[in-house]
Amino acid sequence: MASHPPAEYGPEFLSWLRATTERAWREVDEPSLEDCRESGFIGAHWRRGTRWAGPLGEDPVVEAERRFGARFPAQCRLLLTTLHTTTPWMRGADHRSGELALHDSPGFYDWLDDEDPIRAALDRVADTAELAEELDAASGLNRRRSGGPSPQLLPVYGHRYVVGDESEWVLSIVGSDVIG
Repeated sequence: MASHPPAEYGPEFLSWLRATTERAWREVDEPSLEDCRESGFIGAHWRRGTRWAGPLGEDPVVEAERRFGARFPAQCRLLLTTLHTTTPWMRGADHRSGELALHDSPGFYDWLDDEDPIRAALDRVADTAELAEELDAASGLNRRRSGGPSPQLLPVYGHRYVVGDESEWVLSIVGSDVIG
């Protein structure tokens, strides 16, 4: 397997990504709660032995689109039909319970089985009117001014979302902080 990724996104790149990430995940250290406390790390870590669970067939992709009212753009659809999701879930530490505690959360979302986490991720970005205006201004597409619909934001991994249109953008969204 090549040590450098293929220049173009496509099946070759995703094959390289699978091999590279699964090789790294075989060796990854899983920090304990004490490790997180000492380092001050808040967030999720990959688990030793994590692997890609795909591919997802075209029929389940269409069913996921129906269930979530989504339309996966071509590059996201290729990811789903090639790699789909990671298993096991990631392990992390945060203060959700009021004190530092370990928790598990999805890596790349499983569009067949992660309904609650996906719906929660969709709810976090449900009001996208302001973001849509910013996307239109940046992309020059002017969907809002032409009466077109706002693009749907589709969760892919944690707080990273694919913009459900032809732009192929991936955004990191935490609260009102958006990085594209």
